[in-house]
Amino acid sequence: MFLKEKSSGLWAMADAQQVADHRVRKVLQAIEADPTPDLRQLARMVNLSSSRLSHLFKAATGLSLQTFLAQRRLERAAELLQSTDMPVKEISFYVGYRHAPSFVRAFRNRFRASPNDYRGRQRAALSNSEFS
Repeated sequence: MFLKEKSSGLWAMADAQQVADHRVRKVLQAIEADPTPDLRQLARMVNLSSSRLSHLFKAATGLSLQTFLAQRRLERAAELLQSTDMPVKEISFYVGYRHAPSFVRAFRNRFRASPNDYRGRQRAALSNSEFS
């Protein structure tokens, strides 16, 4: 299977070459580069209907495209929270959410913390490890 779960619980891509369908590989590579496109944009990129792309993606990876896209957006947001001082609202738009409250709700469900709490905990853990 193309996707594997990291010890942190986040989905990660193993190796794009493991996916036989070149259209699914292209979509995975596009999402990795930029998680903001929606299903229609991704389908258009590979000249498929949204429903056909969704079917092929699930068959190749075991996850729905919408689930994978949502997970990747939240992973990217977590990376930005750890490594930048960007405001949460700006991060939510940057990773493809149109409404910041929707992003905060999804982030809280995924990481069991608000984005601001997550940022604080990650930075505290980093500074504690630097002094150990």
